[in-house]
Amino acid sequence: MFGLALEYPTDKVILTLSKDPKIKIKVSGVQAATISTVPERNTAGVVANFMIREFKLDAGVIIRIEKGIWPSKGLGSSAASASAAAVGINKMFNLNLTNIELVRYAAKGEVASAGTEHADNVSATICGDFVILKSYDPLEMINFRAPPEMELAIAFPHMVTPPHKTEKARSVLPKLVPIENVVRNLGNATAMVSGFATGNVNLIGKSMQDSVAEPARAPMIPGFAQVKEKALQAGASGVTISGAGPAMLAVVNKRSADAAKVAAAMREGFRSAGFDSTAFATKPGRGVYCLEK
Repeated sequence: MFGLALEYPTDKVILTLSKDPKIKIKVSGVQAATISTVPERNTAGVVANFMIREFKLDAGVIIRIEKGIWPSKGLGSSAASASAAAVGINKMFNLNLTNIELVRYAAKGEVASAGTEHADNVSATICGDFVILKSYDPLEMINFRAPPEMELAIAFPHMVTPPHKTEKARSVLPKLVPIENVVRNLGNATAMVSGFATGNVNLIGKSMQDSVAEPARAPMIPGFAQVKEKALQAGASGVTISGAGPAMLAVVNKRSADAAKVAAAMREGFRSAGFDSTAFATKPGRGVYCLEK
């Protein structure tokens, strides 16, 4: 599995020690009302609770989450909160955990959002840039810096997404896959890794062709075909679904195209399908980091 950190949008998460030996969560910002403040139902709360029990930390923590990442859009909102909690607890209690360990703890928070632990999003959020999740048992990752010429255009339609959207997106995936589709996906996956290893933005974009998940999930995104066509016409090197959607992501080589213009073209694609949308340009990001002790 692959993951890619984004420079924008971002969340700000503040952890404060409390005399009350419990986890308390406060949420503000983008669509804050849609996010649970019950620790067992919040990805940051799940992570903090688990780490406090695991390391027998005699303390309570207040977690203030200022959302800048739109939730339920396929932009890694739940992973951002989970990763921030893991990194914050690690820093606050001087646990000196490795990135592998941080990813393992952060992945536990995804149960609150997706129903199961998964590390593809949190691995990129912890490590930054592009991450290959090689295996779960043992947990192994390979981290590549993104090429400096690589930019991204992202757009998502203003539509109602179902509760536990990620679970639903996974439920539509085929149980059996034709061997030719597997071969095609493996070829594109290895080409994409080669693109990151050699800094070839165009190869990265052209390799974003999915013969398994994308055909199954495309019908869940209104205007999928129009958005993809418009982005490619505007100069994108490749287009795919961001996470479980409905956001769509285009890779742009800034030497040959303008990411802002590609984003505007993607907005036009959604509009042609009858949906308003939010679209913006960004680039690969550094992942979670601490502003202060």
